[in-house]
Amino acid sequence: MKAKSILLMVSALVAFNFLSYGQVTHTIILHVDTGVIQNSNVDQVCNFGQDASISNRNYSIVVEVGDIVKWIGVSSSSPNTDQVEITSINHEGGARVFGKNVLNGTKGVVVGTVTDGKKGNEEKYKISFKVKNNGTNRNGTFSIDPKIIIKP
Repeated sequence: MKAKSILLMVSALVAFNFLSYGQVTHTIILHVDTGVIQNSNVDQVCNFGQDASISNRNYSIVVEVGDIVKWIGVSSSSPNTDQVEITSINHEGGARVFGKNVLNGTKGVVVGTVTDGKKGNEEKYKISFKVKNNGTNRNGTFSIDPKIIIKP
């Protein structure tokens, strides 16, 4: 009986360590100048907080299978009155690290778990988002397309 209890306890600890090991939540914050955004200037008025020498197209995050990625948007010009709502993440090319083509948002936030991919795989994806100025939608849906890389 004692051996069975010890074996059960060791098994539970191993399972807990396996499930919790390495899982990281990555929060991607899309900064948008909500006062001037138009479809023609998305790359000029949006960023992920990266160095100015890195374009939005070349912006990437490095993840591992099991990691969680969360996308949120913020207004860089009027954070108290304007909103940036992430509506979806759409697979565009390369590895499909989330196991499906589209991740849909809830209340302006999209969350996905990295389920697939081999070391070094890269996924090109599109972030679709809407902007509200004082509660009024501005010019429909915008998009920007960074990438995700599975840790080599």
